[in-house]
Amino acid sequence: MFKYSFSQNFWQYISLGISLLFLSQPAQIVHGADWPGLLGQNRDGQSQDEALPVTSSSEKVATKWTLPAGDGYAGAAIAQGQVVLYDRDNSEDRVRCVELESGKLIWEQRFMSAYRGGIDSDTGPRCVPTILPNRIIVYSAGGELVSMSRGSGEIDWRRQVRREFQAEDGYFGAGSTPLVVEDQIIVNVGGKKGGVVSVALSDGQTRWTATDYDASYASPILLSKEIFPSNNSTIVVPTRLKTIGVDSLSGKVLWETHFGQRGPTVNAATPIVFDSHLFLTASYGIGNLCLNPQRDTGVAQTVYEGVAISSQYATPIYLNGSIYGSDGREDMGESCFRCLEASTGEIKWEEKSMPICHCIGVDKSQLLLIGIDGQVWLLNPNATGFEAYWKKTLGQRTFRALPALSNHRLVVRSSSPNAEWIAVDLTN
Repeated sequence: MFKYSFSQNFWQYISLGISLLFLSQPAQIVHGADWPGLLGQNRDGQSQDEALPVTSSSEKVATKWTLPAGDGYAGAAIAQGQVVLYDRDNSEDRVRCVELESGKLIWEQRFMSAYRGGIDSDTGPRCVPTILPNRIIVYSAGGELVSMSRGSGEIDWRRQVRREFQAEDGYFGAGSTPLVVEDQIIVNVGGKKGGVVSVALSDGQTRWTATDYDASYASPILLSKEIFPSNNSTIVVPTRLKTIGVDSLSGKVLWETHFGQRGPTVNAATPIVFDSHLFLTASYGIGNLCLNPQRDTGVAQTVYEGVAISSQYATPIYLNGSIYGSDGREDMGESCFRCLEASTGEIKWEEKSMPICHCIGVDKSQLLLIGIDGQVWLLNPNATGFEAYWKKTLGQRTFRALPALSNHRLVVRSSSPNAEWIAVDLTN
């Protein structure tokens, strides 16, 4: 049975996030250890940083700078030594660009926000900004899509897509981070006149629409042509009750599979891609599902399903043949951290009494866990057990927003009250 805490606090549990994939995105040029949007360069939770030191001289992280944060659950994005922070200050959505090393303000942009809040009283944005070579794309809780200049923050165009396509606010407003694919932006709108919508990156005009499915709080991902051979790329969109594959150029639905449940439930963890397979996970009695989608046949074949990782909102990560992720709900019972054999879904090991954790793969050889309770671990990822090189703390606060990692600088956002953006150095 769902308790009162679902309706009052759930958005405190969603970091949005979220997702693993192999991304082919010419419009987004990235450099070195950039973290330019949701779950990094390729939306797979992998950092291109060099490996972190495996010894630590301190139990507390070394704070580089802090800044006050307004409402919201959106994590930071980082590119070329600059950090984009997106939150809400009173009646305005606020986008700030600051220096990664110092936190010094480069520019700030504000615009009015129409979102009034739903079950959760927080009215701030839920979606991570996307940094492109010349633009920054943000998507508000009220469903306004905004393109602005990366250099100055000046607004290029803005569009109320949820209102235009007749989407309901649902439990918590808009929370699925849009995906930039070459010269278009794919938005999981959830409208009666457009469930999934493609708009032009240049001016925001509609390219195509697909379905009338309600949106989820998980984000779309792009399947590369190398992994799933075809003339066009396939976009995977987790909607409220179905996960679908869509042709990137036409919007044609190529396949779909049921994944979700009616009632007070959500899909909030974004799919993982590995070896031409998709791994989906959700809590609320939904569980996990591994698929082998076939673009040419229009079928997404089930490889296995179960409840080994039923994630309420944190997206797991794939590393070296294994899937690592949090199982359980923050608001009910006890959560744990598990390692699965990716090809079979078999549980290899679990660490009990763990907080919900966000996962970052570092240099493909280390696993960084950021617990929502402020604990941070650096793991040796293996299939034999929970092996931590070190454990640190961010302090006794709550960190539900997605973290961002660049050049060994971790940028996190604490939740209200007295919310802050915090940058720390993980090399000490």
